Amino acid sequence: MAVSIHDVRPDNSAFYLANIYEVLADPNGSNGTVPRALGNPSSAFSPPKYAVWVNTLWFLSLALSLTCALLATLLQHWVRRYVKITQLRYAPHKRARIRAFFAEGLAKLRITWAVEALPVLLHIAFSLFFAGLVIFLFKTDLTAFKFVISWIGFCSIIYTFITFMPIFRHDSPYSTPLSSLVWLLYTGLLYLVFQSLRWLTAFNCFNRATWVRFHALRDHYYGRFSFGMEKAAEDFALKLPSDIDGRALIRTLEALDEDDELEKFFSGIPSLCRSVVDSYPQGAFKTSNGEKMSEALVGFMCRTLTSNLIPESIKQCRIEICSKAINAASLPISRRTFDRILYKDWSGLLTSVEFGLFLKRIVYQDPFSDYYSQCVISVIVATAQERNARWFELAMSQLGVSGYVLQSYLDHGDSLLLANCISICRRTIRAYSENGWDRDVHSQSKTLKTVSRLDIRTTLPELRNDFCKLWNEIAVSARDSSDRRTRTISTNILFHIRSIYLALHEGTSAAPVQFSTSTADIDPILMLPSSYPLCNIQSHSTDSPHHFYTTPTGATGLTVQPPGAVLQTVSSNDVLPGSVPGTPLVLITDPGVGIHRADKPSPDFVRILLQGCTGSV
Repeated sequence: MAVSIHDVRPDNSAFYLANIYEVLADPNGSNGTVPRALGNPSSAFSPPKYAVWVNTLWFLSLALSLTCALLATLLQHWVRRYVKITQLRYAPHKRARIRAFFAEGLAKLRITWAVEALPVLLHIAFSLFFAGLVIFLFKTDLTAFKFVISWIGFCSIIYTFITFMPIFRHDSPYSTPLSSLVWLLYTGLLYLVFQSLRWLTAFNCFNRATWVRFHALRDHYYGRFSFGMEKAAEDFALKLPSDIDGRALIRTLEALDEDDELEKFFSGIPSLCRSVVDSYPQGAFKTSNGEKMSEALVGFMCRTLTSNLIPESIKQCRIEICSKAINAASLPISRRTFDRILYKDWSGLLTSVEFGLFLKRIVYQDPFSDYYSQCVISVIVATAQERNARWFELAMSQLGVSGYVLQSYLDHGDSLLLANCISICRRTIRAYSENGWDRDVHSQSKTLKTVSRLDIRTTLPELRNDFCKLWNEIAVSARDSSDRRTRTISTNILFHIRSIYLALHEGTSAAPVQFSTSTADIDPILMLPSSYPLCNIQSHSTDSPHHFYTTPTGATGLTVQPPGAVLQTVSSNDVLPGSVPGTPLVLITDPGVGIHRADKPSPDFVRILLQGCTGSV
């Protein structure tokens, strides 16, 4: 600024130096003659026009900048005054009255104009300063002028782009004070164009459909012109599909750090799904949105159920919240989530009975997810450390047996583990054959490897026979099936349960000669279906008679003494309801109808008993 002032005022020093030089250079000056009279040095001075423009633009920019600073200070003062008057000393209803009074004053006196004028003035000040700078450098240094004008041109292009962006992108966060003006010019011009076209097509020059279309466009742009740029963005947002709600939920979910916050978030999902505001609220949980949310929900449950610091009541409450959320929104539990449970950072859930019961309550839309939930439940049944009432509920539901049968399994070595292994093997075969899946067996292998850790020699004979029957079915399917997927699945199941088969048939004619328990898992022979023999031992057939009937003590009028009968007596406990504490119970075991108490035999068991045993009734 100080540099440009010299260009608009006379430089008298040059004038006086010239006169001094003239006096000193005069050869007659030594004679003491008086120099001629000096004229006015400023009379002949005329500042260049560029200097006038530069100083005008710069000083005007300075004035506008100071005005902006003063206006900003005043606005801050007005805000402090409003807060002081409306928030202190009075009861809530009085503060509400005062706020309403000042709100009307703000609307009537157009306080928004003063707020919006601040950035406008600041933009004008910047523009004036840059204009003066360009003129000044153009007259003084062309090299500096080229660099500065390039940068100013680039900034001007960006500024213009930002100004027009809200017009063509309603979700644009960028705008300038000129955007509203450009919006009015744009919509107003289009309104006039379509109004003119409507008039031209009103005289039967075109068909009625064209006139109606121009009429609709005219009304459309008139509405945009009347209500402004912000209202157009609001209307556009409200017409979007529900996918945007899902993305908003995901952003909200990702912003939550504490489990207490997640608990509140998931507890609100059922209410959202029942909301009447959105015509299709479940659309917010589609595809990837739902998968991300269910993954976060399972992680939340893992931290809850594996923590020793959370009370049991809170755990149950959170489980209920997650169950309601996942069923209300039909959240899909993806394969990636089950992989994380079986292999990675959520493996702690594999010993949680509560998580198994949680999976049982979910209504699955995807058969693949339903199958893998059964895999997880089977692992939980096999590895749960505490077998309480909740575990009994999960195991009975998974195996489809009564409490009496389950207790008998527990009383006979690893019978429960063998029944669990048979169950998940059959589920695997049925799931892959019914759905025609062509997927890898990564998670399936983890499940079979876990549930096959048992000693079959301590199990009930009927379960051993069921295992041999299952083995033969799978082995035949692996050898004879023409479907590659069926052969692969069958061979993989045989590969993981071969240790059970080897332990049961060790030293018999059905023992395989190709491999043993010491055969490495990477041995290529294990991938050949022909390597797995069939069980041909007659006593392992489910059709052979089993002498496990007992003399039912206390059963009136019924006496059974089959050949080789074995008496199985267990002590009654809470798991067998209806029993008298301390009274021995006799369990009747039959491969066709299961295990029953002798004092309460089922009709099917009595029928089979009468047909297959000798004795008197």
